[in-house]
Order: sequence, then structure tokens, then C-alpha cells
Amino acid sequence: MPKHFKRGVKREHHLLKGIEKALEEISALKGVKKVIPGRIYSSDSRGFEIKVVRETLTGLKLLAKSDGSIQEIFLVVDKADRERIRKEMHRINEDWRKS
Repeated sequence: MPKHFKRGVKREHHLLKGIEKALEEISALKGVKKVIPGRIYSSDSRGFEIKVVRETLTGLKLLAKSDGSIQEIFLVVDKADRERIRKEMHRINEDWRKS
């Protein structure tokens, strides 16, 4: 694995506070090849949420919200696994919102 990846998550740039464990859980899903955190934006969001926004050429784009910030997350996933990963993301989001 390239030098900036640890437990399947790219760690070259910043991560939202408290999102690291959720991203590691996502990277462990069967079919997820890479988890690549993207830009962080400020927002008025409260609480914690991760949701699938759309498909990309290489996989799925997620938005992660955590107290006052939003971060783009990109998953590299084969086309055959995308629908299953969407369902798993919904479950993961529910689990993390409860904790």
C-alpha cells in the first residue's frame, strides 16, 4: 500500500474530528479498495453523519458531517459492489449516529 495509507484510509491530509474510526470501518468493507478524504468545508451542521451523495467514475462520493464541518470522502469501489456498499453505508451511518 502507498506510504500515505494506513488501514485503508489515505492520511496525507486532515480528517474531521472523530471520523477516523468510521473511515477505518468503511475501508474494511468487502469491495472497498481505497478511502480518500477530500476537502473540508465549514458549515452549520450539528451531530455526526456520513452519507452517499453520488457515484463517481471510480466509486462513490460521500459527505461526512461533524459539528461545524463537512468533508468529502471518496471510495474506490468496483461497479458490481456499489449497491451493496450503499446499503452498508446506511447501516454504518445509523450506528455512528447512535454512538
